[in-house]
Amino acid sequence: MGRLPPLALLEAAVGFSILAGLGCKQNPKNSPTRERSEVVNASGSVSDLPSSAPPTLGSGVGLATVPARKLCEGQLARAGREAPRKPTARKAALGARPLGAPLPAGKWTWVNLWAAWCAPCKEEMPRLQSFAARLAREGAELGLSFISLDDDERQLEQFLAAQPETGVRATFWLREGRERDDWLAAAGLGRDPALPVQLLVDPKGKLRCTVNGAVADQDFAEIAMIVTSP
Repeated sequence: MGRLPPLALLEAAVGFSILAGLGCKQNPKNSPTRERSEVVNASGSVSDLPSSAPPTLGSGVGLATVPARKLCEGQLARAGREAPRKPTARKAALGARPLGAPLPAGKWTWVNLWAAWCAPCKEEMPRLQSFAARLAREGAELGLSFISLDDDERQLEQFLAAQPETGVRATFWLREGRERDDWLAAAGLGRDPALPVQLLVDPKGKLRCTVNGAVADQDFAEIAMIVTSP
């Protein structure tokens, strides 16, 4: 089989990079669209890509260098909006540690909107936990709140029950309907956001940054800088 010309290789790589950036959409259970979203995100999430060395295509042919992503670029300069204070339900596996407030006062809080059917959501959960633990070891405090947007309560419960002791065994939960719609609207999000979505709330309860998509290992440096800045 002959080698593809450089232009064809470049077009193929660009097409893959577009697919890798897609998020999981909330669609009716068992829909083909949801299944395709999980496949795309499970095989091509941003955490699978190197932060500095773009892939090369053949000899002498390479993609243009992509600048490092800035999670909150331009957003922190604004005053922010009041973070949602509406109550949320709680779900926990048997024996899990009880949850506190979704937005604890007096410290930066990272809010992760996720669902048990979303592949990149589940893939990034340990990473977010490790970010918070690492910051704690370095003397910085970051609250971490997981908020599920699952429609299927049983699927959510099964996911939590299957988690290891160090995993996510308890979560806040926005049930389908008015409760979820009102909370998302207060956060400045639409009724059907592509998951995962990240919200960064400052110690005064102001929503300062919204990030669409999963975080990668290289995003830790920016998060640490924000949390530790005076």
